[in-house]
Amino acid sequence: MKKFFYLFVMGTLMAACAGRSNSGQGERTPGELEAIEDSLEYAAALADQARIRVSVQAAAETAPVPSVAGEDAADDPAIWYNAVQPEQSRIIGTDKKGGLAIYNLAGEELQYYALGRINNVDVRYGFELNGQKVDVVAASDRSLNTVRLFTITADTLVEVGTPLVKLDPSVVDEPYGLCMYRHKPDNSFYVFVGGKDGGVQQLRLKASGDSIELEKVRALRVATQAEGMVADDETGLFYLAVEEGGIHKFAAAPDGGTRSEVLPMSHGRDNTALVADLEGLDVYYGRDGKGFLIVSSQGNFSYALFDREAPHAYLGSFKIVSGTVDGVEETDGLSIFNGALGEQFPKGLLVVQDGFNRAGDSALPQNFKLVDLRVLDGALQEALPLAPDYLDWMK
Repeated sequence: MKKFFYLFVMGTLMAACAGRSNSGQGERTPGELEAIEDSLEYAAALADQARIRVSVQAAAETAPVPSVAGEDAADDPAIWYNAVQPEQSRIIGTDKKGGLAIYNLAGEELQYYALGRINNVDVRYGFELNGQKVDVVAASDRSLNTVRLFTITADTLVEVGTPLVKLDPSVVDEPYGLCMYRHKPDNSFYVFVGGKDGGVQQLRLKASGDSIELEKVRALRVATQAEGMVADDETGLFYLAVEEGGIHKFAAAPDGGTRSEVLPMSHGRDNTALVADLEGLDVYYGRDGKGFLIVSSQGNFSYALFDREAPHAYLGSFKIVSGTVDGVEETDGLSIFNGALGEQFPKGLLVVQDGFNRAGDSALPQNFKLVDLRVLDGALQEALPLAPDYLDWMK
């Protein structure tokens, strides 16, 4: 969801793009450029007021989604780790106007699946299906009011979630946010999916021959829409970024009840570094429970970090500014992975959706930006905590 003072900007961009091809090429009018610059300056002023001084640059970017410039289309990424060839790991990106795209670590589009309005996506490893361990991708489908399930390899996605399970409309009116969770004590796998009115449904994955079925196990609720969500598989906690209400923490196990607590300093009324909406949310796993939560603050184009360990202290914020590729504004979804991904990203990768993708003065369809974690490590006051051995941790 976009903050109200950007609606004018998006409206002018979309109106200007009417009748243009999907390439998004074409000069912006002076009025359109002025509207964009005004919104960027306003967000920069908010970030400056909150003393967000740390800036990093993206190393690369993905191809744009097949949309038009100014259309809100790209939304949420996930990073799939290729344990056999880490340099062949993949980025999965949602296009909420049309489907799912698969990119390599250079940002090149390898596959596009025209599935409908796919909003959020996540991945988990080692699900046992028909006698084999597979990696599973889950995605929220707004067209069919369901969750789509796939197995993934370096080459392809194969849909295995059949029959499609319709979400309970009394809990999830329209699916937006989604994340997966692996409950290690009994090696059970789950999907959380959130709706526009604050309802969240938890579903368990159940193998059935070559397919995976979904069983509804729990319903949760917060006051308003919560799209950003992540489950911490090690600590057994589930986090929801309520767009204008802070980060809520629940027990992730299906018998964990429905009570939550709000992380201190995760609400804009208490922390000027956060400006609604709160959107993308993920966990950076360090050894021995160390690490942090990262959340996108759309209203000032920044990213906030919170300690992974209770009481989840606010650690600071940073921005992604222009360099080799353009900077990032108004991020929806994000994904972070701190295992080695070949020579290009030896300390890991942060992928973020870019709400205003540009080449010079030209507006382009939205895409995803790739940040080398070595750059982020060098920009922060404290070094990033060491990662666990992912090959052992994912077993």
